[in-house]
Amino acid sequence: PQNNEKLQESPCIFALTPRQVELIRNSRELQPGVKSVQVVLRICYTDTSCPQEDQYPPNIAVKVNHSYCSVPGYYPSNKPGVEPKRPCRPINLTHLMYLSAATNRITVTWGNYGKSYSVGLYLVRQMTSAELLQRLKTIGIKHPELCKALVKEKLRLDPDSEIATTGVRVSLICPLVKMRLSVPCRAETCAHLQCFDAVFYLQMNEKKPTWMCPVCDKPAPYDQLIIDGLLSKILTECEDADEIEYLVDGSWCPIRAEKERSCSPQCPILVLGSSDVNGLLPTANGTGENGKAPADVVDLTLDSSSSEEDEEEDEEEDDDDEGPQPKRRCSYEKGLVSAC
Repeated sequence: PQNNEKLQESPCIFALTPRQVELIRNSRELQPGVKSVQVVLRICYTDTSCPQEDQYPPNIAVKVNHSYCSVPGYYPSNKPGVEPKRPCRPINLTHLMYLSAATNRITVTWGNYGKSYSVGLYLVRQMTSAELLQRLKTIGIKHPELCKALVKEKLRLDPDSEIATTGVRVSLICPLVKMRLSVPCRAETCAHLQCFDAVFYLQMNEKKPTWMCPVCDKPAPYDQLIIDGLLSKILTECEDADEIEYLVDGSWCPIRAEKERSCSPQCPILVLGSSDVNGLLPTANGTGENGKAPADVVDLTLDSSSSEEDEEEDEEEDDDDEGPQPKRRCSYEKGLVSAC
């Protein structure tokens, strides 16, 4: 702060060199009016103890020459009681600057709430996600043997632990898009072996830069990304599994338990219907075909009238001396149920 006023103004005057002007003019357009070579403004806390992330001061406004430059707004929050967050990205000033030897004037207005901020201007080249992916494939692949050594280190028995880890499972499905991995990637600072797909990760951060690991939700900036050479090799050798398990010696095996599970039922079949209608009659020795015990048959078509009929038939059998009696006819065929 330059004074005790709540609203501060920090002016900056500079001019581009002929070489810088040439670079900007000759750069390709990422989209109409947006060059790949840009002059950007970055703001952070004034703290030299460690590298600082971009941080906007309150009530910020940026004026370039005679026009105000748009600043990223706040993301609305869907959760009650949670303050909306503001993405503090580099601010592109190129489209408002004089691309000549003329002097440019930049004024940053901000609210003074007791904190000090530092401002910097940078000449940068913005790369697309496809360019970043190609660069990562060129310089960011970790050798399979180094990845294997990391697996063995993760599974090494901790002398202070009473539980021995015999293996760890790793999914071959990207947690971002729920599709099979094509370029397995993770940050070197991550403690897990699980990877995400570099293609989709770079595309998502191209549209909305957050650079957070989708597995552990910790920072995963581009310069810390690596391509897992061991998992890349596994993906080409194991095309019929969605999960693998790393073993203590660094080897691996596919997990196919779900696909190999039998579809045949493991419990007795309950037949819904009369046994004589379906032609299922128990054998005399209590066993069915192939020497197996027959399934229990439950007849759901009998009602109370059938029970009464059976009782009357039993009484008639007891009176055999009186001669045969005509049996009562049922009003329906046994084993058939009306659909009405």
